[in-house]
Amino acid sequence: MAEERKIARAFPSEVDEETLRADLEGYRQLALELGATDAKVIPAEWVRVDERVRLKCMIPPCPNYNRCGYCPPHTPEPEFMRQALGRYQWAVLFKHDTPAEDFTDFNRYYPHGRQHQRKTDEIAAKIERAGFADGYRFTLGFGAGGCRDTMCNGGLCQMLDSGRCPHILMARPSMEGVSIDAIDLVNRVGWTIYPIYRTMDPSTVPGGISVGIVFIY
Repeated sequence: MAEERKIARAFPSEVDEETLRADLEGYRQLALELGATDAKVIPAEWVRVDERVRLKCMIPPCPNYNRCGYCPPHTPEPEFMRQALGRYQWAVLFKHDTPAEDFTDFNRYYPHGRQHQRKTDEIAAKIERAGFADGYRFTLGFGAGGCRDTMCNGGLCQMLDSGRCPHILMARPSMEGVSIDAIDLVNRVGWTIYPIYRTMDPSTVPGGISVGIVFIY
């Protein structure tokens, strides 16, 4: 199905509150239409950037650490992200539910688990594009997981190898990859999240979630 053409809107010098609220609700609805099971408009000040999130990427090293162009140590430092994200006022936080076993069972991750995270990246990218088209020039989205896994099947990262990412408009860092405390945000909005790891019995976990965020204004 061809995507609907948007009517061009000039980049505004100021945005009136009524338009902004309507647009934010529109992006929240878009997340649901694209497959999110829930989405919230949140104040950007709720977002915490924490150096410990980046540290968890490093120790023990995530399989994508230094192997993906959008994972640490190639993502901006926490202090830069703290200052940059502090310039935003509003964001759309979204999630979609996943079976826990798609992440606890290694044999299910590549056929299934990575698809959940890819879906999160795709939703973030499409909301980001919609926001930019509406004149919010700094709209910026972050997804889930390393895009080396979600976009390139865990293979060689072309961004690091040649500087030519084949998914340049959709690949992006995860929330954790830029030191955002995603679990804190999930708890703030009242969603439930469980630790999921390979030795956990998936029958003891009601389900997993994959979470993304788009900063709008």
